Amino acid sequence: MNFSQFSRIIGKKLKWLILFPSLVAVLVYFFTAKLPKEYVSGASVYTGIASGFNLANTGEGAGSTFDYFAINNAFDNLMVTIRSRQTLEEVSVKLLAKHLMLQEPELSTLGQEGFDILAKQIPHDERNTLIGKNEAETAEKIMKELHSSGDNIIAQMINNNKGFYSIEVINSNLTVERKQASDFVDLSFKSNDPGVAVWTVKFLSETFISKFKYLKGSETINVVKWFEARLKEAAADLNNSENKLKDFGVRNKIINYNEQTKFLAEEKETNETDYYKELSNYEASKKAIARLEDKLESREILLKNNAALNKLRKELGEANEQLERAKIYGNPTNQIVPILNRVNNLKKEIQLYVLQYYSLNNTIESVPQDNMLNKWLSETLAADESEARLKVHVDRRKEFDRQYTEFSPLGMQMSRLEREIDVAEKQYLEILHGLHLAKLRQQNIEMSNSLQVMDSPSFPTKPLPSRRLLLIVVSFLAAFFLLLTYFVAREVLDSSIKDTARAEELTGLKLFSALPVTNEGDLTSARLENTLLDFAVSNLKIELESSSEPINNYLITIISNREQEGKTYAANKLAEKLYSLDYSVLFITNDERVDDVETEDRRFRAIRYDVTSKLFSAKSEQNLLPEFSRVNKEAYNFIILEVPAISVNAIPNQLIKNSKLSLLMLDSRRPWASSDKYMLNLFQKATDNSNKIMVWLNYVAPENLVSVVGEAPRKSVGSVKSALVKA
Repeated sequence: MNFSQFSRIIGKKLKWLILFPSLVAVLVYFFTAKLPKEYVSGASVYTGIASGFNLANTGEGAGSTFDYFAINNAFDNLMVTIRSRQTLEEVSVKLLAKHLMLQEPELSTLGQEGFDILAKQIPHDERNTLIGKNEAETAEKIMKELHSSGDNIIAQMINNNKGFYSIEVINSNLTVERKQASDFVDLSFKSNDPGVAVWTVKFLSETFISKFKYLKGSETINVVKWFEARLKEAAADLNNSENKLKDFGVRNKIINYNEQTKFLAEEKETNETDYYKELSNYEASKKAIARLEDKLESREILLKNNAALNKLRKELGEANEQLERAKIYGNPTNQIVPILNRVNNLKKEIQLYVLQYYSLNNTIESVPQDNMLNKWLSETLAADESEARLKVHVDRRKEFDRQYTEFSPLGMQMSRLEREIDVAEKQYLEILHGLHLAKLRQQNIEMSNSLQVMDSPSFPTKPLPSRRLLLIVVSFLAAFFLLLTYFVAREVLDSSIKDTARAEELTGLKLFSALPVTNEGDLTSARLENTLLDFAVSNLKIELESSSEPINNYLITIISNREQEGKTYAANKLAEKLYSLDYSVLFITNDERVDDVETEDRRFRAIRYDVTSKLFSAKSEQNLLPEFSRVNKEAYNFIILEVPAISVNAIPNQLIKNSKLSLLMLDSRRPWASSDKYMLNLFQKATDNSNKIMVWLNYVAPENLVSVVGEAPRKSVGSVKSALVKA
């Protein structure tokens, strides 16, 4: 829905939108004539929650930051305490005890009306059993009576939904709010008795301050007791763990496990170093002895080497003689080269034997063979000494392995015992820290829990301003918007065809024209109807211009799916409009209200026919009436034929096929049903698409014709006055 549609709804229903809310406002005016006067009394309570001094904000940098979440939580707890049932119940009991002590009404405590109501609620005998020596004793008796059984007069008064002592009434008339971001909480209570308002606020202040202090103090006492009990258990566990470690050290002769294992590791490392050093010396002596023994066994090789050397020297002399002889006699080069190569090879072999001979007679360090025996003896003695020392080191290694085997599990056990002591000590310190914080919080609450009433409740001398005017205005606006919502919802949920755009969308046909809802004597609707008939004639002319056939005998059939769609009225108006434009028109209808008439110039004639079996077999309009043969058909430009409703009559197929244009008449006030779609499809099959079908919308509200003719002209002053006179 757009703004234009919304404004049209308001303009159309403006009369009801003013009359109905005004009627509601008048009714509220009379019904609120006897509203009771209301009085309000209030008090301010200082809490000290946000900025009050406590032990937690002492020290360097204290007070520079605030935990706003904790502050808001504290205020929420305070609000809940004030509105709790137990608090309100105690306030109600104290107020009732105060009133029962009265012998006669007092303006500062309870007025005449309230005193009379209380006297009716509690009989004289019951009242004597509840009244004590003072207010405190009376309140105690009332509280005892309240909880004595499930159904008694006190419980009925307190659990009722009306009266000064009702918890529900006290809670609904009570206002509790924090004054901006300060430490103050404002309490206010509203009642039709000023004395009740004052004493309710007073009793409420006393009760909730007492309860809040008790709740804050009791929770810390229980916490401190719990921490003290846990601290004793943690101290016993720590002492037991320390005794276990002491007994373990005595039993295994451990003074300092870490130092002892460190000394053992250092001794083992030293022994390992000495062992591998001695093993290296021993291996060196063994290698030296083997080498000396190898040298001492080379004498036999030396003798063999001398024999081979003498043989090579002899062969070298023979080869040198052959070489010199070949040179002297000038032998060719190819004979000298082999001899020269043999000489060189013999020289190399002799050189190798000479080196071997030298090495057999001397060591690598050029040590003579005579000194080698002394060296062998010295190395042999050193090896024996080294072997003896290695045995000692091996025994030491075994001793260290035994000690490692013994100390390794002791270390795991001692680590476990030390961890147990560490855990017990941390637990003990944590509980001790918690106990310290609990005691600090307990002391902090005792110091900071200083709720005080700063502004005591005062007796209200003037009642609150009456809400009568506000109720009247609210009722008028509520009725206005409720009725407007109803009209808008009805418009939105309206499933009728309503306007031309929706008609084209639902039928799938192009618009021929529309006719408005007309009222007798309404000039505006008459002008609008004339404009829409001009629109229809324009569409008809467009159809004529697009056709090459002559204008004479142009047959127009007007059809409808249902009865009472306004076909006769629309067809007659179209015929009259064409006649006014100098066209000759023949109007054929089956409506019994239409008589056979003809104008003097014979350019307009209306003929009525009866719906018989001839209609459904007729091929042209001439077959409808026996006397139609006397009609000069050629004298008329247009022939407008009204066909009965398709829903109750069969379709004259041949007659529809021969028509040039078919107009489907629709009532905009009804919805488009699936049966309408079915009948339209049936009609389209009957025409076999040989003629054109357009939709003609009837009974359209003027405000729904904006898309066709624009905004409808406003009524003149005279027409408005005449409409008011008729109303």
